[in-house]
Amino acid sequence: MRAAIVGTGAIGRVHARLIADLGGELVGVCGRTGQAAAAFSKAPAYDDFNLMLNEQKPDVVHVCTPNRFHAEQTIAAFRAGAHVLCEKPMAVSTQEAARMIEAAEATGRIGAVAYCYRGYPIVRELRTRVREGAFGEIWRVAGAYLSQDVFETSAYQWHFTPGLCGPSYALMDIGIHWFDLVQYILGEPVETLSARFNTRRPKRTWLGGPGQGPRPDGIPGSDGGIDVGVGLEEQADILFSLRGGASGTCSVSVVSPGNANHIAISVDGSSAGFDWQQEEAATYVERGSGHKILRYRDKSRLDPAEQAVILTGPGNPDGYLEAFRTVVAESWAAMQGEAGQEYPSFGAGLIGLELVEAAISSASSHAERSIEVSPERFRRAYQL
Repeated sequence: MRAAIVGTGAIGRVHARLIADLGGELVGVCGRTGQAAAAFSKAPAYDDFNLMLNEQKPDVVHVCTPNRFHAEQTIAAFRAGAHVLCEKPMAVSTQEAARMIEAAEATGRIGAVAYCYRGYPIVRELRTRVREGAFGEIWRVAGAYLSQDVFETSAYQWHFTPGLCGPSYALMDIGIHWFDLVQYILGEPVETLSARFNTRRPKRTWLGGPGQGPRPDGIPGSDGGIDVGVGLEEQADILFSLRGGASGTCSVSVVSPGNANHIAISVDGSSAGFDWQQEEAATYVERGSGHKILRYRDKSRLDPAEQAVILTGPGNPDGYLEAFRTVVAESWAAMQGEAGQEYPSFGAGLIGLELVEAAISSASSHAERSIEVSPERFRRAYQL
């Protein structure tokens, strides 16, 4: 695949590494400045996205920019004839996501979302075992996505600059991953939710460091920076129910001390239960009445069609990069016309944004909200 990247931050570098690992050719990089693009790699550098599209004509564009730019850049890429692998969230609103889906359909291109945690072999195994009925009727679903990304008062990310992130921070940035994993593993959509949002550090200071984005509007600070009022949530706590009857809770935080990237899912069913944590991604705990079993990754327990997701030999766990590589590879395969690829679709990205918007409404009104996803739309989005 001839691939181009727009966005030169840390996640763009992960995409560049995976493009190379999969044998792709990086034919262009577009940054906020030409200097940033030139420093990113040896590929042709641009600060004009449309010029890069017209000159390089990539097969696929990896969109790695701040959220507010995703829709515009994705639609431009589709119109230029490219497929798109877009970082999450795919847009800042359901209206923008719908426009992106319409553009993909109109141009015959494929849009995929970088829901990278789907690629872990254990996640695939759990999904297969749920489909086989190994846990019975699902009763309870709980867990968390906890990060210390901005725990320190001095920490500033571009998400805090008004207009770049969208209407949510913690839930839209990391919580959306957790809910995608739950819906992917269990094969059921979130149907109702009640949310509570909290902003724990209402003021941040922009100093112009890496990953902090362009200079925001704000009040000049004594240290030469810009003081910015933070209005988006840093902690989101959600009570929810799934269409199949299960219910549970999820806690999301980007100010959780000591948690670099903690993702946990716990499920109880009428026959058995399981617990999985991303930090120990090669194992999960299977629970039955009166016992717990630590299960290691095992190719024999995967559906034969899924066995290729295990990239390392027995006893050598697949990690974050391997999981992400699997998701990119499956998305590329679908873009190249290979049938049966269960890549993270734009339809799944839209469902995630519907959940975020319902949570925002719930948090502001202190009331439960419903999410209307028909069984057929969910099946298409999650390729069931």
